[in-house]
Amino acid sequence: MPRLSLMWLVILLLGPPFLRAQDFRVGAGVFLLADQGQDFQVSFRPASSHWQLGYRHVQWRDHFNDPFTGRRLTETTERRTGPFVDYLFSPQSPGSWYLGGAVFRWSKREKSLVTGEVDQVATTAPFIGGGYTHTLGPHAYFNLGLFLSPGTRLSTRTSVSSEDDSGAFDIQIQLGARF
Repeated sequence: MPRLSLMWLVILLLGPPFLRAQDFRVGAGVFLLADQGQDFQVSFRPASSHWQLGYRHVQWRDHFNDPFTGRRLTETTERRTGPFVDYLFSPQSPGSWYLGGAVFRWSKREKSLVTGEVDQVATTAPFIGGGYTHTLGPHAYFNLGLFLSPGTRLSTRTSVSSEDDSGAFDIQIQLGARF
């Protein structure tokens, strides 16, 4: 299915719940402070529901330096994007603990700064976890969460380095607006 058709299908399926949402949130997170960081989350909760549905995108870049010379050898860009669902235990109170799950497209791109060689890998990974969310007045909120994907593997290799990930975690520290 072409991406444009898929996007319209999602809008048509999710559009009515968005219009009836009791709580619509747009947030930005701590990964905005990282090198080439992006950390955004959009979610909604239908009226009288414990369920919160949303979409998350997070990206950052880091570098690996030679431990003896300090020279940068590689740069790695990591990205996780996908839908999530949370069950709020106390949705009508200002603060609530929650448990949730997500399915993220997890990708990694490693580039050798010595040779220019690039390796890219990606997988679709389930994440489970939970956290705490709290409103800050009528138009703001904060969210603290931790999601884990213990069995997922991702490996990159270049001529000067290799990186093997066995499992992943998603730290959520966000502030945002409520509508």
